[in-house]
Amino acid sequence: MSVNRFDYSGNLAKATSYRGYRSPFWPPASNYNLTLLDLAPANPRQDAAWLERLEALKTAVDDQWRSAKLHGVAERTRFSDPGAVAQALRALENDLERAHDRQAVQLRTKAIEHGYNDEILKTLAGLQEEVSLVAGQIATWYGKQLGGLPTAFGCRRNQARQEDVELAMSLVDQIPAYLKQLHTNLRLGELPAFAATDVFFMAGEGNLHPKHIAYFLPEDEGVKRSPFKKTYYFANTHAAMVEHLAAPLARQFLSTGKHYDPTGEHLRRIPALGVLSHELGHFVHRPATDYTPLNSADRWASVVLQEVAADVYGILILAQVWAPALQIPPEQVLEYYLSECLRYLNRGLGLFPDCDGMYLQLSYFVQLGALTLRQDDPQHPQLVVDHGALLAGLRSLARVLADALLGGDPAAAVAFYQCYGPARPQPLQPLVTALANAPAQSIEYVQEPVRVPTDCDATRAQARL
Repeated sequence: MSVNRFDYSGNLAKATSYRGYRSPFWPPASNYNLTLLDLAPANPRQDAAWLERLEALKTAVDDQWRSAKLHGVAERTRFSDPGAVAQALRALENDLERAHDRQAVQLRTKAIEHGYNDEILKTLAGLQEEVSLVAGQIATWYGKQLGGLPTAFGCRRNQARQEDVELAMSLVDQIPAYLKQLHTNLRLGELPAFAATDVFFMAGEGNLHPKHIAYFLPEDEGVKRSPFKKTYYFANTHAAMVEHLAAPLARQFLSTGKHYDPTGEHLRRIPALGVLSHELGHFVHRPATDYTPLNSADRWASVVLQEVAADVYGILILAQVWAPALQIPPEQVLEYYLSECLRYLNRGLGLFPDCDGMYLQLSYFVQLGALTLRQDDPQHPQLVVDHGALLAGLRSLARVLADALLGGDPAAAVAFYQCYGPARPQPLQPLVTALANAPAQSIEYVQEPVRVPTDCDATRAQARL
């Protein structure tokens, strides 16, 4: 089974219909380029007993994943056999040194067995964990299958990135005034807790392709509209994607007058702040904002445009509020943003709402003149970047979204999506054609108990499937 990942209409017609699909690679393709990421450096322990207990948790969750694929999901928020997963998770509890970490495992085990309640969710959102272990029916890619599938992950606090997050959040009081400069009716809602971590363990659906760089709990577990939210962000996964997937695309397709180096001091800090600001972007709204009519009119367009809004408001907050205060050059924020646009676009169209959203943003900028698509060599098109023009384009798009999306008129939102989204291929066709000439890309986790030898640098080794 294989699909043309850039066949927008064909892929969209099949979106959310892959419930029985069991290959680890999605979307289906004849080949992938893989970058291997060794998770061992993030693992808090390397002793045999700990690794065996992690393997037992992986076995239990993988068994639940196979059951869900064969028989369907028993309940949106519950495993078909919660006892097996709870037992495997509980066995790891005493290996955790910190009381908060053990308490979190106790609460998650209780939720696996009996379901969530507000007391559990409130406590989990407030705990400052060093090592987190999570298992549940966690959402997969929206275009692949609706709802969640069995997943478990372990992650460890990334202290440097968490300090950046906390420094940025100390400036959050400046954001409402900035948003009002963009549109007088924009507001910022209540924000979730945010944990910047490095992942060291993954099982079930989350261990398939493509990898997630964050999970938003408990929403991704099917618990909607809870006031107690927490985001787990995987800094090591995202850093590998930026360095090995996004940066090569930026060097190939962006003309900025500078060499793009994601390993530089500032660009090591930007990705975590980019995901944090994207998360804040999801909570930008107007008093009139209501997605229910748009969901009924065109659910796919609704999800795409909500991702676009989070991207645009988030990157503006990062570039114009946080970056100056944190002494990060705004130009590097914009180059990171464009490289991520390319990385997401390279996943395909009609498959992932956030990828279609990145297409829409680039299309808008090209049609507006904020970016220039140069085709001197048809085989190597380039987006010529003027940072000032791009920033003006982002502010323009923010104002358009404030009215077309957040104003509550579904007809205006759908019309905007049709005008700039991938249903209109002409603005970016040379770029899409060039991307289609190379295989899809993904990150593969290496979770072996023994470290990969140094002559097989796992974060750089390339494998072809």
